[in-house]
Amino acid sequence: MNKMKRLLSLLVFSLSLLASFAQSDDFGMDFMLGAEKRIRPGMSFSVEGEARTQDNTRKMERWTVGGSFDMRLFQNGKKTFNLKASVGWKYMWRYNLKEITNKYGEDTYTTTDGTVTETYYKGYNEKKSYWRGRHRTSVSLAATYKPNKRWSFQLKETFQYTHFCKDSTTVDKYRLEDEDDPTSLYLKSTSTKDYPSKDRTVLRSKLTAQYNIRHCPVNPYASVDYGCGLNYTTNKWKFTVGTDINLAKNKQHKLDVFYRFITESDDEDPNGHLIGLGYKFKF
Repeated sequence: MNKMKRLLSLLVFSLSLLASFAQSDDFGMDFMLGAEKRIRPGMSFSVEGEARTQDNTRKMERWTVGGSFDMRLFQNGKKTFNLKASVGWKYMWRYNLKEITNKYGEDTYTTTDGTVTETYYKGYNEKKSYWRGRHRTSVSLAATYKPNKRWSFQLKETFQYTHFCKDSTTVDKYRLEDEDDPTSLYLKSTSTKDYPSKDRTVLRSKLTAQYNIRHCPVNPYASVDYGCGLNYTTNKWKFTVGTDINLAKNKQHKLDVFYRFITESDDEDPNGHLIGLGYKFKF
């Protein structure tokens, strides 16, 4: 047990060190709790909850609850290759941070040298933070190949549909009463920013390689996940390294520790680094 605690502490420290290399991106923590029920051989049902932080872990980023149904479609006689289909649904409450947008004006006048344009600061707009709900349905097909007892490789293709619920927030406009006095800001007006509902579809491809260490509960893995927008333009990458840790010989209790870097061309979700910790119970 002491050896397991030392190993887990070393993993968490190593992943924290990896995340400290990039200072310009956001950093958050991801916590997952799940349970999986085996219905019959090759068929199971899972439920999962997730909590994620953002803004260098100072604020919550999302809460998520959902479930999925998995069914094995094919397995060869040697059990080295299998094909599995999954369908899942989840609901997410996402927290959008406050945004400050500086506003500038321009003065144009004519001199002996020609027309001159000067830019001056006149205030800022403050968009308040707000929660927005979304629900997501996913259908996936995963092919897993195990050439031996140690290695396994998986390619997973997922069609993902997300519905963003209608919401709104408040925008306060602050302006300078005296352009020469930066302390003369006053609240000029307040308005409502509406976000209509919208639907987005993404095709995701995920490649995972995992190694089973002989006589050891630790199973390290690495994965690359690419998402391409189908009804809008986006390119999202997830690079993950981590390990599964079996907490019992019967593999009913499993811990997942990982580091993930996320980058996306769309501004809907923040780019950055995640340290994740998950627990799953199988029964």
